[in-house]
Amino acid sequence: MDRDRTRDGCHHSHSGQKQEINALSTCEAEYIAMSEATKDLLWLSGLCKELEWKHSVPLLLVDNQGAIALTAKPGKHSKSKHIDNKRHMVRRNVELKLLTTQHIGTEDMVADIMTKALGAVKFARFRRAMQVLPVLSEDSDATTSTTSSEAAASSTMDEAAAS
Repeated sequence: MDRDRTRDGCHHSHSGQKQEINALSTCEAEYIAMSEATKDLLWLSGLCKELEWKHSVPLLLVDNQGAIALTAKPGKHSKSKHIDNKRHMVRRNVELKLLTTQHIGTEDMVADIMTKALGAVKFARFRRAMQVLPVLSEDSDATTSTTSSEAAASSTMDEAAAS
């Protein structure tokens, strides 16, 4: 495995660079991001196959319905003619059933934890969804397993579930 893509023996996929082109719409920007994510998903799928690990078809969660529509319809669209052909690999892989896409609401997009400034409640909820444990400071009590923001997030979600 590439050393730049592993940490503590676990593979991670994260690209913290600017896009090389300027998108004309949010749909195009999301479609370009889907193209980059598709490359990573296919690489991970190939790794699983090489290691003989059984895995399901990768699922790409997207919060832009326009970008998902571009993957579902073959051919050029009036609003997407300018998108470079290399970006349409998402569409080809969906057609070949090597990848599936699914819409997820913006409120539930866990990946936003990496790209947006979030409030404490939402940050704690997304961190739990990723199964990342909080870091305890040196002066905190090691027996305390939740932070105040986690407790607030938990009670807010419990209240929402009850209603």
